[in-house]
Amino acid sequence: DFMKKRYFIALGLTLWVLYITHHGWMGYKNAPAFDPMLLIIISVLSYLAGLKITSYLADFKNLQHKSRIEIIFLAIFFIFLFIPMSKISQDAKSETENRYLAKYKPLITKEGQLNLSFGKDFENWFNDRFAMRKELNYLNARLKALNGVKTNKTGVYFTRSKWMFLKSGLIKPEIKTPQEVIKQFSLFNDFCNKHNIKLYVLIIPSSPTVYKNYASSFYDENSETNLVEFINELQDTNIKIIYPLKELRNAAKKDFVFFKTDWHWTEYGAYTGYRALFNEIQKDFPELKPVSLNEYKSTISNKIRSDWNRDFHEGEMIMFVFPELKNNLDKVLDTEYTYYTNKNEKLLNIRITDKVKNKQKNFYYPYGSNLKALEIGTSMNENLTQFTPYNFKHLKYIRLNNVKDLKNGEEYKIMKYYRKRILNYKPNLIIFCITETNLGAITNLFKE
Repeated sequence: DFMKKRYFIALGLTLWVLYITHHGWMGYKNAPAFDPMLLIIISVLSYLAGLKITSYLADFKNLQHKSRIEIIFLAIFFIFLFIPMSKISQDAKSETENRYLAKYKPLITKEGQLNLSFGKDFENWFNDRFAMRKELNYLNARLKALNGVKTNKTGVYFTRSKWMFLKSGLIKPEIKTPQEVIKQFSLFNDFCNKHNIKLYVLIIPSSPTVYKNYASSFYDENSETNLVEFINELQDTNIKIIYPLKELRNAAKKDFVFFKTDWHWTEYGAYTGYRALFNEIQKDFPELKPVSLNEYKSTISNKIRSDWNRDFHEGEMIMFVFPELKNNLDKVLDTEYTYYTNKNEKLLNIRITDKVKNKQKNFYYPYGSNLKALEIGTSMNENLTQFTPYNFKHLKYIRLNNVKDLKNGEEYKIMKYYRKRILNYKPNLIIFCITETNLGAITNLFKE
């Protein structure tokens, strides 16, 4: 009799599961529409689970020497399976991980097409939003701290290998409007073509993208895949995009291309990007020859030089992220880096301007080409200018970020603040140098 009733018991269990699923789903604000295919999947799995449980209990009735503890354990086990789905998070972003959470993507898209990646998309969505996920992340962070890892909202520091990574590089920020970014790049490229200027966009990978093996499980491969796909889409346009990820990973086998305790690239890393950049520039200007490291004197130091003032410092960047390490810098900064000084450095004349809404450097080199060049972008240009000024008699560099009175996206409004300056300077080529994590800000290039 029990075996005949097991089908009704399984059906009852299925209806109960569907009830609590629907009740839990509708209980949260902004919940995505309940997918009919998801309803079928839950129904089938619940019915099969009910049959399995009743079959197992029926066998217990016939078998001897079986403890009731096992039955209780089994019941508790299946109850715990429903806990993760008891409360689905509706947060758009995880503050502790400093990243956007996966969005729900239905089986049938708004255009009426079948989403062939529904299984993977649903898994990513559920893994980012199941109940008690924040508590498990906190426990995971505590366990990793015992294993030589320090974390906070901004970065991750491995106390044994002495590597520090920003979370914005470990988990790539979501580019909310990729088509708008492509449109803004295209507008900039059209503006340059209209005024007979060649535009070269140098996108610098972040340090964990190059050294992801050192970032261990903190590195998000999925966000890298999404970013690389977007950059490939950019490269399919007529815009000249240089993304030297492969070159930097190969160069990293010889020397450090990023500082271990700073998010900027080293001078050797900048030289690697410089050579990749000039491989593209020489297609339009074959007379421009990249400088060789044979033209430079090299020195070694465990200190770091990476920003506007070109001073060597003792880990200000890591102290900004992990200020508690300030009293232990002698052990933290134990890595030596190679620095390069051009043998004709005394012939290079540098004029620096650092005023409100105007942060720029002008380089004059007597043996450079008569072509006029403009570098524009973020702090990654600082180490790049150890090499680029020796190709031109006049190179102007305009810094976009960390400019007085320009912030919250305002600093990337190139046409608003620098259009007249560009046209008055009349460069033959523009090198637009930014990091991969700055790509989302490109939506502001032509905004007034």
